[in-house]
Amino acid sequence: MKQILFTLIGIILLISCDSSDDPGNVLTSDIVGTWQLVANLADPGDGSGTFQSVSSNKTITFNSDGTFTSNGNVCDISITTSAATNGTYNTMDSTINANCGTLNLPISYSIDNLTMDISYICIEACESRYRKIN
Repeated sequence: MKQILFTLIGIILLISCDSSDDPGNVLTSDIVGTWQLVANLADPGDGSGTFQSVSSNKTITFNSDGTFTSNGNVCDISITTSAATNGTYNTMDSTINANCGTLNLPISYSIDNLTMDISYICIEACESRYRKIN
């Protein structure tokens, strides 16, 4: 009787294990597309910082294969488009990975509807806000 019970438990465990249970790096349609820089936040250190609108042509295009390209530097809060960058992104931990020179740490992002906030590593809070345009 024990042998039948263990056999049934083993079969149930094998059936319940499915490789599709591990989503891996799920690429969602939320991030795929082109995003344009619309605001930056730089906090003076007392928590009073707010997003300030910027006029910039800086964009980031996220592709469905987990890669991105930008006409500007995604490694900092700049609004210029003088240094193009590219890299990968991961939707499981909401990070962007780009070649940022000597410090290649993942850059975190959050998406709320058509707005993406990218958080940089700064002493005080500093973020860039992008709006999905395509």
